[in-house]
Amino acid sequence: MSIGSRLESFLAARVGRPVRVSALSRKSGGASRETYLFEAEWEGSEKRGFVLRRDPVASLLESDRSHEYRVLEAARSLGVPVPAVRWLELGREALDRPFFVMERVDGMVTPPTFPQAYPDEMRERCAEDFVSILAAIHRADWRAAGFGFLDAPAPGPEAARRAVDLWRGIFEKDRIEPNPVLTRAFEWLEENLPSSDQVTLVHADYRSGNYLHESDGRITAMLDWEMAHLGDPHEDLGWAAMPYWSSGGRICGLLSLEDFVARWESATGLRVDPARLRFYQVLGTAKMMAIALTGVRNLCEARTCEPTLAIVGLLNGRLAREVLELIGAGTPATGAR
Repeated sequence: MSIGSRLESFLAARVGRPVRVSALSRKSGGASRETYLFEAEWEGSEKRGFVLRRDPVASLLESDRSHEYRVLEAARSLGVPVPAVRWLELGREALDRPFFVMERVDGMVTPPTFPQAYPDEMRERCAEDFVSILAAIHRADWRAAGFGFLDAPAPGPEAARRAVDLWRGIFEKDRIEPNPVLTRAFEWLEENLPSSDQVTLVHADYRSGNYLHESDGRITAMLDWEMAHLGDPHEDLGWAAMPYWSSGGRICGLLSLEDFVARWESATGLRVDPARLRFYQVLGTAKMMAIALTGVRNLCEARTCEPTLAIVGLLNGRLAREVLELIGAGTPATGAR
């Protein structure tokens, strides 16, 4: 039975009447989730667009599907633009692997850096929303918003410690050969753990490429919440400000680091600590290297044949150079390239 027919059976059981699925297509990629677009209609409803997010056979990231589903539910309650989630299935009978279905949101997808060829007015509007949405995430009362299922770190170095331990563990589990640069990066991180009394919701993959936007630049949805957790807001700032995501002297292709920091501080009432920002730039670059190495291992072990994983693995040379520059710099890297 085709995936479309199986999806019709699953949805019919949920809505209590026959469902017709049409225009089913898989999006290119497959680095962390299999993503399908489709339309569905049933008696008493109009044809509507949906998105299916299914676990792949192997991926760059391993995470619990219910985690992302619950985070999206809670984030929507904050007024953050996210797709509305509809159905979660953790079993394997329906579509072989866990998945969830959410409503489709209109909008364009950008590459990991906002294209420099786009109009300045479009970039400026997108930059405005990019900062304001991040500020709303970091200002949120995460307890009242329903994020209590996430484990909050204690004040002090625990947030940084957790993040380093997580990604060092992934690196050590998935590496297939010695990697002196990444080993040194994690040593540096251990030696420079920052202390923080700020605990906020952290998106953990906040960048261009992970949102939808209109032709005028207005962001319609922030996507890819599978790594969201509670921690230091500098983690999102450092990830977005990595040299890897930059182009044209702009972080994520949108705005300068100085402008990004100033707008975020104005919107949140918080202050950016340059030392913590640098720490999380280093961590983000090490994290991206570990993610890429996970994909390489999955390919080498023939767990998947997704070409995206091979392409990401080829980027580790650039990431190694950037993490060494960050470690050796006396001030935070600007991300300008």
